[in-house]
Amino acid sequence: MPSYAVSESERRTQARLSVQIPVQLQDARQKSVYTATLMDLSWGGALCQTATELPIASEQSIWLRLPWTGKETIDIEAVLLRQKALESNRYMLALRFQRLSIFNQTRLEKLLGQLQGTNEQDTQHAANPLVATLEVQIQTVGEWRGALSEIAKGQLQIASPLTLTAGQSAALQFNGVPTRAQVRLRARVLESIEMPRQRGSLERLYRITLAFEHPLKVLQQWAEWLLNQFVVVDNSTQSSVASAATGIIPARVVLTRTENSALEIGFPETLDYLMTVWGNINAFETIFQRLTFGDLGLNVEWTPEAWAELQFLQDIHDRAYGLSNARLSPWL
Repeated sequence: MPSYAVSESERRTQARLSVQIPVQLQDARQKSVYTATLMDLSWGGALCQTATELPIASEQSIWLRLPWTGKETIDIEAVLLRQKALESNRYMLALRFQRLSIFNQTRLEKLLGQLQGTNEQDTQHAANPLVATLEVQIQTVGEWRGALSEIAKGQLQIASPLTLTAGQSAALQFNGVPTRAQVRLRARVLESIEMPRQRGSLERLYRITLAFEHPLKVLQQWAEWLLNQFVVVDNSTQSSVASAATGIIPARVVLTRTENSALEIGFPETLDYLMTVWGNINAFETIFQRLTFGDLGLNVEWTPEAWAELQFLQDIHDRAYGLSNARLSPWL
């Protein structure tokens, strides 16, 4: 896959979320593991700080392991764009994400959504979407075969009313997908070319070639599985993505994404309370306990989804800032 630096337009349009979380970096070649602090996270990359310069060259692959609930992690294959010495004698590392499993991508989106909620005091972060999103317009089972055949090869060509910059990262979602298969795939723009206009048409379209940022085997398994969800309603005997016709698939640009977390939808006051004490270990613990026990007069009845998100925020805060005195010594 071609290597691209993060474009200035991408820096402006993607939400970049400030956070301080301990993470691990692993040299993809030597398997050496280094401790780092995550400073900045976005859909397309991250900034990390380390105590020493890492013996890793620019453009070399490196694994970033973000903390998840419990002892689990979000594993991301990235490219080291640069290392920069800071006045504090620490080093700043800029990473561009290169490849994730669909499973880890779902986790990353969840983490970004939660962090975006805690960054809402920054109007720039609140205004920017996580990523430019393209919705692929597919109408028939035959068109699904064509699209999934290309996806299984790691690339896809779409026709978009807006141009995208080569190297820009984007998210792809698909209309008409069964609920259990509704995931967004991540891709990077390889090429964007204006298409010839049809006679009498004023519409301007661009042929955009995308390369997916997921392991090829994962894409093949997902494409084959998804195709099997459609063949049950189709009389055709073709059921393999390998036998499908190809073509340029129409798409539309989703300018904004309105999906909110369960806390944002049902319990926005909870996020307001937590934001005011974020980073203060003992104050956060006090407010968290009062929220969970209903001592703030909010008359809250937690849904399972909201409760899971609340525990997730506590876990992230614990990892970033540590445990309160009360939780370190519960019997005192």
